[in-house]
Amino acid sequence: MTPTGRTDWTGRVLRLRIEGPAQGGEFVARHSGRVVFCRGGISGELVEVMVHDDPGRAFCRGTVTGVLERSVDRIDPLCPAAAAGSGCCDWSHIDPAAARAFSGTVLADQARRIGRIPSTPDRVPVEVPAGDDASTGWRTVARWVTGPDGVPGVRRSRSREVVTEPCVQADPRIAEAVRTAGVGAHREVLGVLGDDGEVHVAHRPVTEPATRGRDRGSRRGAATRARARSSRAGVWEHVTGPPSVSRRVGGRTWRLPVDAFWQSHRSAAVHYSDLVRRAVSATAGLPAEPVVWDLYGGAGLFSAAVLDVAPRAQLTIVESARPSLDAVGTALDVGPGVVPVAARVETFLDRTVGGTDRNGEPDLVILDPPRGGAGIDVMTALAGGTASRIIHVGCDPASLARDVGVLVAAGWTPADLRGVAAFPATHHVEGLAVLDSPRAH
Repeated sequence: MTPTGRTDWTGRVLRLRIEGPAQGGEFVARHSGRVVFCRGGISGELVEVMVHDDPGRAFCRGTVTGVLERSVDRIDPLCPAAAAGSGCCDWSHIDPAAARAFSGTVLADQARRIGRIPSTPDRVPVEVPAGDDASTGWRTVARWVTGPDGVPGVRRSRSREVVTEPCVQADPRIAEAVRTAGVGAHREVLGVLGDDGEVHVAHRPVTEPATRGRDRGSRRGAATRARARSSRAGVWEHVTGPPSVSRRVGGRTWRLPVDAFWQSHRSAAVHYSDLVRRAVSATAGLPAEPVVWDLYGGAGLFSAAVLDVAPRAQLTIVESARPSLDAVGTALDVGPGVVPVAARVETFLDRTVGGTDRNGEPDLVILDPPRGGAGIDVMTALAGGTASRIIHVGCDPASLARDVGVLVAAGWTPADLRGVAAFPATHHVEGLAVLDSPRAH
């Protein structure tokens, strides 16, 4: 029972038994009728937790400061930066296989509670990308900041302070190039490793964010704030490597600006391409020249996978980031069969679904939205305007579940739901959901 009246446990140390993982990377415990979200715990452990955030409601948040009964899944932290208090590898103290299992539990919980997806198992399977089970050195795109001393590092959790102990995510070649670049104080540093082995380093002034609130609403706006900061930050100054980077999947090569979106895990692009290829191949009744929409399509990675299965597909790639969209033509033959559209997905759907610019109902839709998901309006439009199958790649379990739930409520049938451990040693897990239209049965 939730206590009545204003409660503030900030600064208290609580002895708690950890119950299980929660959305967002924390673990759940309970004390005096309240939920305590714990950073640094593992299911089953008896721990001491220092409360650092208490909004006075039915929950508060804290950090594990002592482990009294240790889980068999606890390992020595893989990441020195995380061990020093940074917010990078928040699950580097958890055995990688156990971490994937916890991620699968979170995916399943969100699918049941938010998506109301029937027959969801207790744990969704979570795969390593393309069989690549490395827990360190997997990142080919990484960012650092420099403090007053010019030394690159990552932010301390819940702080603007820079932790200079090394984070283990980045490929060592990038980390070394950034460490020796000498970009100066108060800079944001971008390190990229191309698929041709070339290292790229660029930097620009750090843009500090506006003051953030403490509730979940403010946390959900983090991606929007990050995009706004990026737009204000100015042009990158290149130190090492040219301003474009090479990316290869299968027999195709893309050339993109170094700051354009691409999967950061070295094996993720190949893995997702294969998943999309299999989902397209298994689409019942797909015509020889299917109409396909690739929404939030970036440089056309998933469109390339479609063409591997259906070479005569009529593809529309919708992307609002012009540099990414311009890179489509470096790997695909742009023309009547492959049409890039520079627009927000919402704007594109307003024109095409029931609008004046309608040009054929899609047989297949693939979407890979940002962390906040596509949203209810987009998914509602797609639910009534797609003939056969929707393939949704989601960056966040909660937003993926919400988006998929719109389709399920409209009568769509889940054909596949799985997770991808594309960010090892962190709580971040991505998901892929495949659903079939009620008209396909």
